[in-house]
Amino acid sequence: MQNQNELIRRISNIEKLLEERKTKPLNLVEAAKYLSISQSHLYKLTSQRKIPSHKPNGKYLYFFKEELDEWVRTATSERVKGRSDEPENNEEEADDEEPP
Repeated sequence: MQNQNELIRRISNIEKLLEERKTKPLNLVEAAKYLSISQSHLYKLTSQRKIPSHKPNGKYLYFFKEELDEWVRTATSERVKGRSDEPENNEEEADDEEPP
């Protein structure tokens, strides 16, 4: 009975930690790792206001996974859409180009 109670307590603690992790903001290092980009590139994106970030105390940057996921979805769909809207290289375009 004691082993079962201990197991239930451990599972409850694990569930609590997982729930906290969902809503806990990521710092710059964690967000860069989450997005698989360098910290300097992430900082550049934040300074250009291209990626959602929060700076509640004016010193440290924080990110929420949900916002980062949405940013990735939006940025990816815009890039894919942009590429499909561009004309493909074909013979007509080649004729318009001047020789070197």
